[in-house]
Amino acid sequence: MTDTAIADGDFLPGSNGRPEKISGVRELFQRAEILLTVPRGGFAYDPDLGSRLSELKNKGADPEGRALSFVQEALRRLPQVTAERAVFTPGDEPFVTVTLTCGTQKKEVPVKL
Repeated sequence: MTDTAIADGDFLPGSNGRPEKISGVRELFQRAEILLTVPRGGFAYDPDLGSRLSELKNKGADPEGRALSFVQEALRRLPQVTAERAVFTPGDEPFVTVTLTCGTQKKEVPVKL
């Protein structure tokens, strides 16, 4: 598989000025990040794409347990990547930091709610 690298919501230009191509673990982590940051139901062509992490804004019991459950649900379509943990940080701009694993590599992904 090959995909186009994305940074800050836009294509990441390569050294030749064209969009940079990525593959392997980097591509899988990027796909996982997209699945986590897109609100579930927010993409008309695939309403099951995305996560329900935005539901954590509504206070409830065990936000980290719920966050991990929502992350695992979103990543079902990407079995090569697993979520080790999800840490909920409340506040004016709450977010969840998700620790992902793919093979032997790890990546932390912050997700604004």
